[in-house]
Amino acid sequence: MTGLDEIIAEEEAINLAIDTAIYSYLQRRTKVYADIQVTDLVYCPRRAYFEKKYGKKHNSNDFSLIVGILIHDFMLQALAEELNGDNEVLTVEVFNIDGDFVKVYAMCDLLTDKYVLELKTCGRLPNEPRDSHVMQLEAYLRFFNREYGYLVYVNRNNGDRRIFKHYRDDTIYDEFKNRLDDFYVSLKYDRIPFYYNESLCKFGKRKCPYYDMCYESSAIQI
Repeated sequence: MTGLDEIIAEEEAINLAIDTAIYSYLQRRTKVYADIQVTDLVYCPRRAYFEKKYGKKHNSNDFSLIVGILIHDFMLQALAEELNGDNEVLTVEVFNIDGDFVKVYAMCDLLTDKYVLELKTCGRLPNEPRDSHVMQLEAYLRFFNREYGYLVYVNRNNGDRRIFKHYRDDTIYDEFKNRLDDFYVSLKYDRIPFYYNESLCKFGKRKCPYYDMCYESSAIQI
């Protein structure tokens, strides 16, 4: 093998290793623990419906998302050690909907004896927590039987952070359960869910991978 052949072989091995790492990570990260998860309901139930019906579609910015999630996971492990908590804790709640017992799975970022913590990495810190994140934390407070929790936003570019404390709110949890009822019935009878997040239809120059499908189904007027 010549020196050039050896360099090419090494580069191919590195590329293969990167591809394998990305594939393995996506497989782990997109694992579906059940038919319904908390995150299906708090972001865009219609997108979750299309994902379950037609399979996941990924946007062209998947790699940047992977980098952000890797940073998130690294920080989460460190936080769990510093705060004496457990990271990525999985649980399940059972609801009676339309005469059926329905399991809803939840995986919180960090669980301590007193509170739940959700870590969000971002490019720009929000002045207020996002409604979807608050609803997600609200559901986790109920599922993990905690009275309060924290939403922690960390700027992945410079490490700045903003922390919001949230106590149980019955109004928010009632909306979560309404979304759950609608989502399950939608899956059961194969109809498009009522709830959706219009802010996720288009973001910048990109759009939801199910945008055309949702639009063509006359689900929403965009």
